[in-house]
Amino acid sequence: MTTRAASALRATALAGALLLGAAGCAVFSPVQTDYAYQPADGPALDTGDLKLRNLVVVAAEKGGDGILVGQAVNGAAQAVQVSFSVGSDTPANRTVPASSGAALSAPGSSVVLTAVPGGPGDVVDLTVTTPGSGQNVVTVPVLAPTGYYTQFAPS
Repeated sequence: MTTRAASALRATALAGALLLGAAGCAVFSPVQTDYAYQPADGPALDTGDLKLRNLVVVAAEKGGDGILVGQAVNGAAQAVQVSFSVGSDTPANRTVPASSGAALSAPGSSVVLTAVPGGPGDVVDLTVTTPGSGQNVVTVPVLAPTGYYTQFAPS
């Protein structure tokens, strides 16, 4: 075999090995759908029969009022009284009817948190208290009242 033919054969073999190696990259990559994740702006919290989803505080500034946004699902046969607070503010109360799922805040009926200790881009510790499960603390983001959160701008 000539030197030119041997060089061409080695180059072809090297290119083939690189192509085969690149084609197998996905073999060692995990499939993302194999991992659970929270597909929402805020975290979830399960407290017995009460399940809270996508909890966020919408506030325009640090130290001002904020609106708690999220979904409450009550799987119990009776209504659940739940209170929410951040920092040392007065708790905001909400009754979640039995066997229901509803937004925590809606235009005209909002869960107002006073003196939110963080501004947009921060996170705050939200204390959620129910008679059955006591106090639970979850870290939630504080978001600016923009985009689809404009309707929750604190007044």
